[in-house]
Amino acid sequence: MSATYRTYLLRKVAGLLVTVLLITSLNFFIFQVLPGDPTRILLPRGGGSPTDVINTTRLRDQLVHEWGLDRPVYERFGIYLWNLLHGNWGTTITYKAGNDVWAVILPSLANTLVLTGVGTVVAIYMGIKLGLFAGWRRGKRADETVVLSSLLLYSMPTFWLAIALIFIFAVYLPLLPVGGSVTPIVHDTLDVWGKLADRGIHLVLPLAAFILNEHAIFTLIMRNSLIEELSEDYMTTARAKGLSERQQLRRHAVPNARLPVSTLVALYIGWILSGAIVIEVVFGLNGVGNLTYEAVVNRDYPLLSAIFLVGTLGVIVANAILDVLYSYLDPRVTEA
Repeated sequence: MSATYRTYLLRKVAGLLVTVLLITSLNFFIFQVLPGDPTRILLPRGGGSPTDVINTTRLRDQLVHEWGLDRPVYERFGIYLWNLLHGNWGTTITYKAGNDVWAVILPSLANTLVLTGVGTVVAIYMGIKLGLFAGWRRGKRADETVVLSSLLLYSMPTFWLAIALIFIFAVYLPLLPVGGSVTPIVHDTLDVWGKLADRGIHLVLPLAAFILNEHAIFTLIMRNSLIEELSEDYMTTARAKGLSERQQLRRHAVPNARLPVSTLVALYIGWILSGAIVIEVVFGLNGVGNLTYEAVVNRDYPLLSAIFLVGTLGVIVANAILDVLYSYLDPRVTEA
């Protein structure tokens, strides 16, 4: 490892640490300026049994002490950072009240990773392939068809596309389930492979809605980037040397055209942890996106804060990894 590359990596790591600290601080202060005491929502409304009142009061007192709500804001910030470093990201106050936020997030995160993880990989692959296909045939009918369909799918509201798929394939043609993660009652009676198949068939429509909506941006960016590279002088030289179309693409055009797409890929991979809120809510999936919606509706600030922080850190780490990969894709980055 050269001294220049070592310096480059150290600079990136330092920048990553500073960015994480700034994002963590912003995540803390955003929820501090929200009006009211977040623990007040624990108190029963319109009465309640004495036992409920005692339990909620004890939980509220515990949270007030744990979060330092009875102390100045700078002390609360120190408590917040200390808790984060020790793995304590907070306690839910409405959604499964009293549980550690990670106990609530992890089951939903697993479902989200399946949906958005698989969907993102397929959308990226599909978008890049369509972009290459259209870019190489620029100005032809195939190019116009791909661009028009991509623009149409990209401009469609996600909820409208999801509802349209439900109407066509679950109502008009009752081939797939309307929503949910599994088939109620029946799922528990199935064996392992049956349970996997049941979950898989419930993911078909959500995955279709996600892929159709998200692949378009990769298609358009890859197409435009490839067209720009095809007009460069080195491509004229490649054609003059008698290289085949496949060789021109793989050896010269694609390596340079993929750089703008790589930036978008890193952002999308980082957003995987944030879930697909609209799709998960429409299809009733138990994912991070749906959990975010529930936390907003129930004003569960600690849970919402933890979800925001997880999603933000995912984007930051993904971009940091991309910066390192960029040095391999384009050595000029390290030299600069």
